[in-house]
Amino acid sequence: MNNTEEPERDLESSLDDKQNPTTVRHDEIVGQWDEKTGVAKGDDSDGRVNWTWRQILATISLCGVYVGSQIPLYFVGGSLTYIASDLGSASTGWIPVSNSLALAAFCPFCGYLQDMFGKRNISILGSVLILIGTIVTATAHSFAQGVAGMTIAGSGAAIGELTALAGTAELVPVKKRGLYLACVTFFICPFFPYVLYSQLLSAHATWRWGLWITVIYNAVFFGGVLLFYFPDSHILRKGTMSRTEIAKQIDYIGAVLSITGVILFLVALQSGGSSHPWKSAYVLCMLFIGAALIAAFVMWEWKGAKYPMVPKDLFAGQRIVAIALAVAFVSGMNFFALFAPKFQHSLTQRSPIQVGVKGLGYSIAITVGATVMNALLTILKGNNRELLLTSCVLMTAFTGSMAVANPTNPGLAVGLATVAGFGIGGVIVPAATIAMTACPDSLIATATALTLTIRFVGGSIGYSIYYNVFSEKLARKLPERVLDFALQAGLPRSSAATFVQTFLTLPANVSDVVGVTPAIVEAATMGSRWAYSDALAYVWYTSIPFGVLSIIGCLMIGDISKYMTNRIAVQMRH
Repeated sequence: MNNTEEPERDLESSLDDKQNPTTVRHDEIVGQWDEKTGVAKGDDSDGRVNWTWRQILATISLCGVYVGSQIPLYFVGGSLTYIASDLGSASTGWIPVSNSLALAAFCPFCGYLQDMFGKRNISILGSVLILIGTIVTATAHSFAQGVAGMTIAGSGAAIGELTALAGTAELVPVKKRGLYLACVTFFICPFFPYVLYSQLLSAHATWRWGLWITVIYNAVFFGGVLLFYFPDSHILRKGTMSRTEIAKQIDYIGAVLSITGVILFLVALQSGGSSHPWKSAYVLCMLFIGAALIAAFVMWEWKGAKYPMVPKDLFAGQRIVAIALAVAFVSGMNFFALFAPKFQHSLTQRSPIQVGVKGLGYSIAITVGATVMNALLTILKGNNRELLLTSCVLMTAFTGSMAVANPTNPGLAVGLATVAGFGIGGVIVPAATIAMTACPDSLIATATALTLTIRFVGGSIGYSIYYNVFSEKLARKLPERVLDFALQAGLPRSSAATFVQTFLTLPANVSDVVGVTPAIVEAATMGSRWAYSDALAYVWYTSIPFGVLSIIGCLMIGDISKYMTNRIAVQMRH
């Protein structure tokens, strides 16, 4: 987009600016395009949205696409035990992981393409990919087919999530983006009990029904996008170029470097310490090659690319976007600190459905935290630093305080996790909203995509750290706790070594050990729960430094109130 100088403003506009010094014109800050010809309504407009029935249905459809992008992962994640039994594979954890990897890897390039070509056609492609991927997974009869389906669905989810967030944000005044994005976030509320849905469907019908519900849901809102979503944007990065000219200028090298680098790096992080040892050639090669490709991508974007995926204009004239991305990265690490399934397992011996009920508070709190803090960005204009800081303090304090959780106080543990979830939700989504507020309108999809990707990369790094801390502590504490509780229950010392080995490796045969009674088995089971809670305590302690880093980032972030004007970037064609 060619740089343009803003025409001289008349005396009245100058007087208005003096009376309202906290509001400035976005083109003065970014200096990238002429807002008066590039946006639907300028900074000094009335900021009123033309809410026709078509625009209302288009916005609702975007909200549905946002939810539809996430629920395939929810239903699969909530049914993994049943999927493993049905497909006959112990590695089913890679089925949901493949979805997240695809989302993180393809999101930056999809955001870049949307800022170049517009959102409608690419959003349609995303919905089609979600439908195809979900159908492939729902009909899977092998582990490979399940992974392939979720990878396709994850690629579509990358487009769907960023289209919903960026597409909604550019249809409303900048100063109200937080409020409308809060509505988008809360649209997921019917799926708060997704674990219960997954468990009940899997137990009484089949786990595949969760995915067929996903197909139906996505088909409905795909129809809405197809029929009603026609954004009329004049602020794309393409300027006046034709589609053929744009295709020649796409940053293909950057796309290959970023997608390949992120995939290799994240696969290495997910494999290390679980399916492969950290010192194995498999993990080390992918880790170092992936990191090298990501570094090469950064250098290429900085020095080599003529039309980069991540242009310097995204960060020009302000530090808000960069710091918001940093906060999203660190907060993503804390988001994965809450080992929800292992956490609940360590505190209770109840059924999976009861575990799902106990986990409801945490899942609801994350969405409510994201919704409330997003809305407050609009309502409490000029307090974005304080809002993020409050969320980060809650996240850090209550995640760390979960170290007191043990099998005797499950209620306290659930309460602490719920408040921590509110803090986490109040950071990970509002950080993206802040970035979308401060960035140029022509780069809004790029900014959104970067926050989604960097949050998952941070989460993967954090998960790897936490998982290895947890595994190392559990390997030492589990035999100790099981033996201690079993001996207190009357286990003969002569049977101690055999009992512990059998209990941890072949629990079905533990009753064959000499001197073992049901009371001893029950005591050993309680000892295993204490071992889990002991090991998890170190995870909570480890999360505190990352929370402190996010707090420091919040203190450095700038005030976005000067960007919060009545400007509306895009209008719908009616």
